[in-house]
Amino acid sequence: MKKFREKKKLSQTELAVMIGKDRQYLYKIKKGKGKSNIFTVAVIALALEVSLSELLKEIKL
Repeated sequence: MKKFREKKKLSQTELAVMIGKDRQYLYKIKKGKGKSNIFTVAVIALALEVSLSELLKEIKL
């Protein structure tokens, strides 16, 4: 997720605001410690303008 976020020049906080979550939520997903569902991952993919399959390759669900 980080590479897509950085490509869009977004901070974790900016992305979190875009998807209606807090920065810690994204951090936990990134580290594989947070729980997420496919809907939230799809919203993140939409915000980052990448396909869901591309993003899923980067996230440990």
